[in-house]
Amino acid sequence: MSTVSPLCRCFLKSFFLYAFIFLFTVCFISCSSSTEKSGIVVIGPNITEIVFSLGAGNKLKGIGDFDDYPPETKDMERIGSYLSPNLEKITVLKPATIIVSGDIPQLKEYAQQTGTQYYSIPMDTLQQIYDGISLLGEITHTSNRAKHLINEMTQQFQQLDTLTRNLEPIPTLLVVGREPRDLSTIQVAGAKSFLSEILRLAGGKNVYEDSEENYLEISAEQILSRAPEVIIEFRCGENLTQRQLDALFLDWKSLESVPAVSKSRIYFILESYGMRPGPRITNIAKKIATLLHPEVELGL
Repeated sequence: MSTVSPLCRCFLKSFFLYAFIFLFTVCFISCSSSTEKSGIVVIGPNITEIVFSLGAGNKLKGIGDFDDYPPETKDMERIGSYLSPNLEKITVLKPATIIVSGDIPQLKEYAQQTGTQYYSIPMDTLQQIYDGISLLGEITHTSNRAKHLINEMTQQFQQLDTLTRNLEPIPTLLVVGREPRDLSTIQVAGAKSFLSEILRLAGGKNVYEDSEENYLEISAEQILSRAPEVIIEFRCGENLTQRQLDALFLDWKSLESVPAVSKSRIYFILESYGMRPGPRITNIAKKIATLLHPEVELGL
């Protein structure tokens, strides 16, 4: 009957010990890698605002550099911007999920390489905003609150539509970007943008409603043929003095033949959320309605 030598027994003991240690280490690393990641990071002021509106702000580990609402965001970790996401900071935060408004190819590639969930949520139209809120509700496990938020928004829009439905739609130019003292290049909202949709609900008519684009670039000369009766210029988040506003107003005087200019019906939207596709766009729609129809008691 053969026996195992002491040397062989020692070798077998060592082998099994190292095998156990190896398997334990592999198992530990595997488990750690699956549990280390947690929480959500987002880039997009509207995404951050919606997540907080859903009562899920505590799930956020980091937000974009320009995400400024609600006030609770003030001391939160910042992870960069659309043009410059901070991958090092994101790596340190180890999120399970990355959410952006629109798309950030650099972050998408990072998510693929690290096995992190990545969501790109477009919100260019009202329907996309509702769909985005619904998806964020699913991601944050707050679907019921998402449904409630969507219902609140649609009810406010329906109420506004009821108030303005029988009013004559006012041809309006929605200016979303231009340089001061310069009308050579102007960015405006086209028919496909949610701004054009809320303008219609507010009792207006986009003079570029025939455009197939969300936003487009035009010249001052093109405005002459469109003849808007009202010009609404978005200067969101700009802390402008009355003197600066007066200067912006005077820029348009070179187009005196345009009805909006000759009648001095040029208005500025300064709210930081004025072009933000989120819950507070209902406030912007109501404000536009009062600007377009000041003679009507809208009860807003």
